[in-house]
Parts: sequence; structure tokens; C-alpha cells
Amino acid sequence: MEVKNLYIICLLLTTLNGVGQENNWVKEGDFNMDHHFYKEALISYENALATEIDSVEKLHAQSQKALAYYRLFDYENAEKQYAIILKNEVIENPESWLQYGHILRNNEKYEKAIDAYETYGSYSGKYSVIDYYEKACSWSMEHKDSIQNYHIYQTNLETGGRSLGVGYFKNGLVYSQSQSEDFDIKTTFYDISFAEKENDSTFRNTVAYKGELNRSFYEGSPSFTADQQTMFYTGNASERIKYKERKRRKKGYQISSKGVNILKIYKVSLSDSGWTNRQELPFNSNEYSCTHPSISKDGRSLFFISNMDGGYGGYDVYVCYKTDTSWTKPQNMGPSINTASNEMTPFCMENELYYSSKGNMGFGGADIFKARFKNGELVDVKNIGKPFNTSKDDFGFIMHADKEHGYFSSNRSGTHGYDHIYGFAKFEIIYPDTIRGVAMNRITGLPIKGVKVTVEPDLENVFQKIKETDQGGNIELILPKNKEFLVTFYAKGFEPKEILVPATDRDDIIALFGNLELIPVAKKDKVITIDKIYFDYDKATIREESLPALEKILDYLNYYSQITVELSAHTDSRGSDSYNKRLSQKRAESTVKWLIDQGVKASRLVPKGYGESKLVNRCKNGVKCSDEDHMKNRRVELKVL
Repeated sequence: MEVKNLYIICLLLTTLNGVGQENNWVKEGDFNMDHHFYKEALISYENALATEIDSVEKLHAQSQKALAYYRLFDYENAEKQYAIILKNEVIENPESWLQYGHILRNNEKYEKAIDAYETYGSYSGKYSVIDYYEKACSWSMEHKDSIQNYHIYQTNLETGGRSLGVGYFKNGLVYSQSQSEDFDIKTTFYDISFAEKENDSTFRNTVAYKGELNRSFYEGSPSFTADQQTMFYTGNASERIKYKERKRRKKGYQISSKGVNILKIYKVSLSDSGWTNRQELPFNSNEYSCTHPSISKDGRSLFFISNMDGGYGGYDVYVCYKTDTSWTKPQNMGPSINTASNEMTPFCMENELYYSSKGNMGFGGADIFKARFKNGELVDVKNIGKPFNTSKDDFGFIMHADKEHGYFSSNRSGTHGYDHIYGFAKFEIIYPDTIRGVAMNRITGLPIKGVKVTVEPDLENVFQKIKETDQGGNIELILPKNKEFLVTFYAKGFEPKEILVPATDRDDIIALFGNLELIPVAKKDKVITIDKIYFDYDKATIREESLPALEKILDYLNYYSQITVELSAHTDSRGSDSYNKRLSQKRAESTVKWLIDQGVKASRLVPKGYGESKLVNRCKNGVKCSDEDHMKNRRVELKVL
């Protein structure tokens, strides 16, 4: 929302009906532009362009049409119109390239915006300005994916295309409602109204306040004291639709010396008959506007914006303090928040001030910022980020005392730059479960490389997963909570394994991933080498630390209950061949006996001692090897028969 200044120079109704000839469409459009009737100006210029006009008038009408779209915050149509005039005509005014850059930012076309800004710089020579806007584009691209844990939803409150702010009141919201339903085709004015809350996004029974609160033109930006007995708001200073300069001076019309019907801040009190006792605040003036009031909870500080002299450019944020009898002189809140662009819609809450600005690093349009009070000064100015801010205009922020709910206005939705009122609610971030483990051979206990992982349902961008395990068999999954997933592991030579991860109460299931054991496929002649079966030196007695490995063989045989296997024992090359063969046979028989004792049928087991006949490395007789190399030959193997 741009601050609305209503210029009154003559009878405004004649601007719509007093000019009818085709050759005067451009003049009528210019008149409407001068008086901020941008929708009517668009119609006038479109009529002019539909007639035969010379090239100079045509370029003027096209340029003014582009500017009207820009002033209406209709960034999509503004971009199209600026592209036409900047492509086909020599532009004498480099400001068109600057405006085009702004519009491209509003449409999230940041790279193209940088090109437009550089073109502006080459025409104007204002390279310091271009440097700032290029940094702003870079900032937008860097922060476009950082989103906070707030849910944004559009309410059903109809703003008439322009939002003039909202305020909490009783069981609903107070906002400004259009006086006409034809807001989409003509400029309309606004009355402060109350809407009863049905739920967070739905309001009903909207009623415009009667009495001395609402007048002919703009009333808006309501702010209430903590007891809700006093409302501060903004309204036009005069209800006149025409005036003469001599009468303005003589009768003291509430119009500036330039013929501007400026905006002022007023307050009203709640009584049995409604809002009464309308009073103008003492710091208002006929020569500048004061608008967008926000009263502090203790009622002692009133924040607002104004374009009074002595500011930093455009509209700045000011504050006045309540005395026993009146208000102090307005104090500019300083360069930490005020810029050369417009600041607007301040909202004070405890030790924080929220406001909107186009002059700080943002996403393109007006963004909502937050500053913290420290020793009476505002510090730590921060863009509150997405989802509150977009590349369009976001403003009019208010927050409930719980700091978890609130409302703001934005023209982010659709085209034509229409403002809507949005609600927001904070939600708890439910972090996903990060699951880590190792895929291992159930029999050998060794990690398995190349295990493929699938997850169903395969929700793109909801969870991350490895494609397959690395050399160490490492597994890593990131699965959201509150949804059930089926995780399946596949590896060549192993049975697939499925784990159903429930939506809640996952701890026991997640523990299964720690050492994920896959069972080798029972294929004929498949050989599995089993480590960690130990025998006493020079004996066939199985040592106690061999039991975990033996139990894995038992599990394997129970899983494949129909297979017959050979259990073979092997030795290293040290000692005679005949001795090693006898020793290995006894060890194989000891292994088979343990399995029979555990219930495996003897007919399924064939013990075989190979001695040193099947060495796995070069360590045969006469070759000097380390103990580690010799140990590789001392093994038990299972072969599927």
C-alpha cells in the first residue's frame, strides 16, 4: 500500500464526465494521473492509444500507462508495458530503466533486474545507486529459500483492492472497507469497519462504523489502547471536493498551500453510542501528512509515519510521547530504520517495533522489518524473512500478545496488485529422524558395499536417502515423523530386507538400522567364509568366544530349513600336511556336532577337513609369512550342497 495523498484542485467529478472528445483522451489521462486516479487514467490512455495520435503522444501515453500500472502495484502488467516502451523507443528519461529494474525485482527476475539497473547507470551515471540495487538483488537470491516455521493463510476480508491496516478489537478485527464494490475499475475510498471472527481465516457480519468516525474519503490504519476504549486512526483532513485559494486562506480549509488534502492522525473514544469525541492530534499539520499510528501497550508512546521536513526521504517513522496534558514534539526514529525510500505501518510490541520498508535489503517490494529497543534507540534491524515477506509488497503487520498469531497485508496473490489480509500462525517444527547404521553380512559380520535402498512412498524433497552403501556399508536416511515408510534393502547375493518404519513410536524400529544384517542367498555351491570361530591350540575344542559366529550359522540353517551344507575347516601351512588334514577334520566335526546339539538334523551337515590344501594366499610351505597372513588361512567355510 502506498500512502494515499488526495489532491483537490477542482471538482473531481468533472474529471470523469467533462471530457469526451478523442483528441483529449491523453489530457484526461494526465489529469487523472496528477490526481492519483490511476485506474481511470489507464482507461483514458487505452482510449487514446486506440485512436490516431502522433508518435510523441503515443510514447507519452504508453509511458504513462506503464507508470499507472506501477503505481497500482500491478507488477505483471507494468513489466509488459515497460518492456514495450524500453524496446521500441529511445527513452530520454533514465528513471524508466530504474522503475523497470524495481518491477523485475517485484516479479523475482533478479538477473534481468541487474541488467536493467546497469542500463540505468549507463544513462544516468549514478553508479552508487546501481551498486546498492545489485546488492539487493544478490541478497534476495541468497535468502529466497530461508523460510521460518509460520503458516500463512488468506482471510476472507475484502479490502477493495487496497489494505489500510488492521487492528485487534474485541472478538474480531477492525479494518478499512471500500465504500464501493466497483473497486476493480475505479478509485474508491474507505470506511473503518468491524468484522466478527468466526475462525482464524473467516470473518462475518462486517459493519462500517457510523457517526463522526468515518467521513468522505480515506479512514484507516486503526490502533487501539490496551483497554480498547480509544482508537487512533488516519483520515483525510478535509471533506471538500473543490476550493478556491482565497477561500482556503480566508476560511482556513484543511488543505495544504499546494492544494493537497493531506492525511492526519485522529483519536476517538468508545461510548454507548459508538466511537465519539473525534479529536485531531496536536502534531498534525496542513503541510505534511501523518499516518499509520501505533499506540504502545502503556499508552505513553505513539509511533506513526510522516513526510514532514527534516526526514531521510519519503515517509519516515516518528514517535511522540504522552505528557500529562498533550504529546511531545515528533521525534524521528533515526537512520537505523529510516531510509531514502518510504517506511510505513509501524507496530510496537513490548520492546520491539515492526514496520515495512522498501529501503532496506529485501525481496523486491515493501518488506516487513523488526527492530529492538535498547536504551530508547532502535537496534538490530532485521528483515523478518519468508514466509512473511515476498517479492511483492508486505506490510500492516500486527501480532497477538502470544507472539504466535497475527495478521498482515500483502499483494502477493494473483495479479493487478490487489491487497489481501493474511493471517499467520506459528507451528512447531517437527524434525525428521536421522537414521544411521551399517549393512552387514549376517553370517560373516562384514560390511556390505553396494546395498541399494528404496523408500516408499517416494516423496520427493520430503526425505533424503543414500542411493547405495559405500565400502563401509554405511546407511543414512532422513525420514519425516508422522508418516509411515517402507524401507527395503537390496544387494546382489543377499535376500532383500524390508523394515516398516511407523509414523510414531519409532525408537525400537530405528534401532534395527544400527547393524542391519542381510542374509546371503542359499545358492548351490555358494561358499561363505566364517571368521571368528576359534579352537584351542593344537585341539579341536571350540572356544567360548566362537559362539556368536556359530549362532549365525544356526540362524542361516534355520532360515533355509531345506538346504544341505558342507562345513569345512582349513589350516595354515605350518605343520605337516597329514597332521593339518587330521586336525581340520576334527575341527569340522566339532562344528557339526555343536549344530546337531542345537537341533539341526545330522543329514543336512557334512563335515570336511581340508588341512592346508586350499590356501587363500601365497603362504605355502617354505614361504615366510606374517602371523596375520597365516591367520587368513585358518578358517571355517559353509558351502551350500
